[in-house]
Amino acid sequence: MAIIETFRRVIDPTDCDMLGHMNISRYFGCVSDAGLGLMTAFGLGHDQLTGGRRQAFAMVHSDATYHREVLAGEWVYMRSGIAEVGRRSATFQHWMYRGTDDELLFDVTAKCVLMDLEARKATVIDEDLKAQMQAFLVEV
Repeated sequence: MAIIETFRRVIDPTDCDMLGHMNISRYFGCVSDAGLGLMTAFGLGHDQLTGGRRQAFAMVHSDATYHREVLAGEWVYMRSGIAEVGRRSATFQHWMYRGTDDELLFDVTAKCVLMDLEARKATVIDEDLKAQMQAFLVEV
């Protein structure tokens, strides 16, 4: 399975700054939504966040590259995969493309820790979750 689509939308004028392109904060809003899409795909969906496991991945470090400007009215989508799964953390990879021509616009590598949502601290990724995440491993 590896890389999957995790996010899709049209950029609104309110997403853009005074320079006329998408504001940096909006890129990371897209990354956040793509991360939720990826988590849902490997078993940490809404039902597990609000009940069930009560665990979620939280970004603690990112490395982003902006390849092209994103403008209001453009349709974008993100594809995501997992570069690495560790004991308490995983590295997610997200790529944003323009929907009309599939041009790479932005990519980010996000180091995330698995949070226990009750204790509000990092916890160990159990073997069941790790096994579900393995299906999304990609070579970066």
